Amino acid sequence: MRQDSPSTLAPSASQPIEAFLNERILTGEWSTGFKLPSEESLRKQFGASRTVVREAIRRLQGRGLVKTVNGSGSFVAGGELQHVSNALNAYSVLAVDHHTFTDLLELRMAIEGDAAAKGAEDREGKAWRQLEAKLQSMSAARIIEEFAILDIDFHMELLRTSGNELFASLGAALRDRYVRFAIDSYRSSEHLRTETMTEHRVIVDAIKSGRSEVARDAARSHVSRSRGRWEELHHVIATPVEQATTRADASVTGKNDANDRRTHEPHGRRALRSNQRKGAS
Repeated sequence: MRQDSPSTLAPSASQPIEAFLNERILTGEWSTGFKLPSEESLRKQFGASRTVVREAIRRLQGRGLVKTVNGSGSFVAGGELQHVSNALNAYSVLAVDHHTFTDLLELRMAIEGDAAAKGAEDREGKAWRQLEAKLQSMSAARIIEEFAILDIDFHMELLRTSGNELFASLGAALRDRYVRFAIDSYRSSEHLRTETMTEHRVIVDAIKSGRSEVARDAARSHVSRSRGRWEELHHVIATPVEQATTRADASVTGKNDANDRRTHEPHGRRALRSNQRKGAS
């Protein structure tokens, strides 16, 4: 039977196997120490060559999800922090639908808000000075790609200033995905660069002045706007639940607007309409 060499494999040849193994590890179906199916079993299941199976396992090893013991097989790796980062990176790469990416933005919103609040508690001023330096580099950037990378670097620095290693590790895992999103966004809008600088400035100033809650709100608001831009850029359609919530909000808003109009309507006009209704009855 002909064996393909790694150099002749199509980039996606091992992806179905990788996705299959990846899903079971990330969902916890296979916990730490679980022995993966044998190469022969995977080969038969997917109708693939041994080389393709081994490539899928190698890719998971590279992300820290799997470890292989010679003569014993491959096992789900332990829960070291780097493995958490690698797993999230794998998830962000393999889960390509738009709603999954907005979920990742919500994760970013939560951890960056807390990171900004913690940075504001830094009495030595190291946090805001590092962020200020990132902001100055962004201001000097002239190329879209460079500005986008520096933008995400600002956010990575924000996570580091929290002192929380898990925050920083999660940010690093998602960095490449966010850089691609940032480049697409800046290419689509001439005004976005100015908006980003303004929003970053609010975050830095809040951290500098030691206002934790203001810093938290500013960071969360900034990422929330990023989510809105992402949805607009990719024409993301709201889920049925989101659509129902939007309709309910619109209904309440409409009723409130109507009440406001009646409240501010001149008394004489209200009386005239009341008399007209009585006459009609």
